[in-house]
Amino acid sequence: MWTREELKTRGKAAFLRNYWICVVAALILTLLVGSGTSNSGNSNNDSNQTNSVGISGFTISSDNFNVESFAEKFTPLGPVKFVFTVFSGIVLLVIGLAFILIRIFVLAPFEVGGSRFFIENSMEKAGLGNILFGFQNGYYGKTVWTLFLKNLYIFLWSLLLLIPGIVKAYEYRMVPYLLADYPELSTEEAFRISREMMNGEKMNTFILDLSFIGWYILSGITCNLVGIFYLYPYKYATDAELFLVLKQNYFSSRSYGNTYQAY
Repeated sequence: MWTREELKTRGKAAFLRNYWICVVAALILTLLVGSGTSNSGNSNNDSNQTNSVGISGFTISSDNFNVESFAEKFTPLGPVKFVFTVFSGIVLLVIGLAFILIRIFVLAPFEVGGSRFFIENSMEKAGLGNILFGFQNGYYGKTVWTLFLKNLYIFLWSLLLLIPGIVKAYEYRMVPYLLADYPELSTEEAFRISREMMNGEKMNTFILDLSFIGWYILSGITCNLVGIFYLYPYKYATDAELFLVLKQNYFSSRSYGNTYQAY
């Protein structure tokens, strides 16, 4: 059995012991992966402002700009307008696909590397190079595929209703940590063990996440300075402590508990 206070105390001690390296690692993960962070630092006032640019008497603004109106102004000929619209759509599609591919093949392995870093940092001062573990562990293809399926499953469940998506996100929460600690696990094993580890722990983990809400608010007030220099490494370190506790409980209750050895 674990308590929020116990995990947060361990997480705080772990990241303070290796403070600056943890700050840099957490900042890299926040920028590349975005997990464990908050967007509360963005000003809501920006959403009420309209940015506009005047071009030869035609105003392009966030309220009225669209490809069709732009084409009508500058390409009055029907065929030219059609070609312009199709070309613009293709460009946007290519850009969107490029971002998706970068997210899958480049950014996702950092999630495993970040998990590896904070697991190692729980026991000793970890080196920043651990965040590249997802690329260097010899299981890059499986890592990419497993995390792709994880995100896909959560997305598909979210299409039904918001709540099922949240439940699945917590159910698969330990997948990156399992891949970081036991890279030889198959995709099916990673999903199965994560489900079993989180069985009966999803609500407790949700409450653990909520316990950081005050820090997220303070981070927003300080333009994310509190987040960068305290909250993000604190949260990542606490999540790693949660994994270590759940892993110990899970494997100690099974006869094959020593089958997998932590790296």
